[in-house]
Amino acid sequence: MTLSRTGIVATLAITGIAGGGATQAKADMVLEQYINLNAVQNVLWSAKAPLQRWGMAPGSGTGVAAFSGERSEFDSRHPFEQSVWHAFDALGYAKAPPMAAAPPPTWLYGVNVIGAIDETRSGGVGTSAPSGTVAVDVTKIGIFTTSDALTFVATGTGIWAHTFGLDINTSAGAGTLAYTNGGFSADFTTSATWSRPSALNGGVAPAASSSISYTGNAQYKYDLPYKFYIEPTIGVTYTELYTANFGTKTGDSTEFHAGARIGTEMMWMTYKIQPQIAGQVFKNVSQSGILAGAVPGLPVALVSTDAGLGARGSGRINVIWTPNFSSFLDVHGMGLAGMKTAGFVATQTIGGSAGIRYSW
Repeated sequence: MTLSRTGIVATLAITGIAGGGATQAKADMVLEQYINLNAVQNVLWSAKAPLQRWGMAPGSGTGVAAFSGERSEFDSRHPFEQSVWHAFDALGYAKAPPMAAAPPPTWLYGVNVIGAIDETRSGGVGTSAPSGTVAVDVTKIGIFTTSDALTFVATGTGIWAHTFGLDINTSAGAGTLAYTNGGFSADFTTSATWSRPSALNGGVAPAASSSISYTGNAQYKYDLPYKFYIEPTIGVTYTELYTANFGTKTGDSTEFHAGARIGTEMMWMTYKIQPQIAGQVFKNVSQSGILAGAVPGLPVALVSTDAGLGARGSGRINVIWTPNFSSFLDVHGMGLAGMKTAGFVATQTIGGSAGIRYSW
């Protein structure tokens, strides 16, 4: 899964000449959509890891010693012309054929807890945003074949952002449906946020706001030698900004994005380590917003802009401690470049997150 919530930031930045506080609050809301969906992405990646461990081919298990004297190759006519192993076989303990792998379960369940901190700068104004996420996922194995899977993820996030003169408390939620079949996977996420700004030092707080976004992605995972893989991805995101409780629409954005993640898997003692890096470029092909200084009662002014290309990347280490328990560490960053509208400034976001998952 990939992320795209930044398209409207640049649009809102230019409107700051008329209404800086409201503009910054809207830009922060876009950041909060990014945080919310970044959590969804990490849950999806964690949910894929246990699915892959059931990909073992039948008959690939390790053989064990079992009583099988009837299959011994010991030749009693030449007792001293054979290896000691054949003599051991004659006792009736030859190595049994490999055991078949255990069949996969038909249902998998997971509970995830994630903590994150993000810092963004836009128009010379910085915003810090710690957040916490709880998510549950349910996977059904065997939809159209015996090995494909359908996963549903429900995510709830609380975000506490602070910027110049404002505190912004945001509640966010998302629902994701993901399908996996061999190397192919696809996912669709609907995400919503509700933000409530409060002014500091006697200032005037902007009105509450809300947003909703729809993201669809498709990817294919190619296995490489030495347990490496590469997974190209492509997708689109449509985001809408609203006044409180999805009242009046104040902006929208459509973005296309493409990229890939590369990873591997290794063992450390008895633990499975799964490092990966991911990167993508995105292009906001259409976006608009209401000017912050519009006078009540007069026709509102809309601006449509091209914010150019942007890029984002991440590095992640997932550790599977037991078949049921795993954890991860993640660092990520994002930036906008090549903006073509006069007065726009670059936007950069950096952050990190950590999470744990229990599945059964």
